Amino acid sequence: MKLLLSILLMAPFFASAATEIIYNRSANPYVPERGYVTRDQVCIDEDNNTVEASLPGQAPVKASLTATREVCVEWNRSDSAHPVCTKKANQEVQLADSYTQYLYDASDYRKERPNVRIKRIEACIK
Repeated sequence: MKLLLSILLMAPFFASAATEIIYNRSANPYVPERGYVTRDQVCIDEDNNTVEASLPGQAPVKASLTATREVCVEWNRSDSAHPVCTKKANQEVQLADSYTQYLYDASDYRKERPNVRIKRIEACIK
């Protein structure tokens, strides 16, 4: 009876040891920050050069992979501690089609030793 009781008390410990903590980092704003990234959440349509994202709690999004961003072209460096932008221009940038996945074991409670993988966002199924 004591053995059975001790096994039942250890069950939550074994269940929590099987879980993994996953963080994702990407320059693409449509990649979720936590959890596995699946084709149902985010995919790339290479024919139309778009990214399709359907994240929970948000409306489905279909956006172009190219975006315009304002960048500084000339700097006033007279004050070396605080350079000032004097001329700006619009530049086309490509959204990232990859992300870095950091996978932590549940036993790594300090999050010191991640298993790091660079993965590509999957293509959409037609």
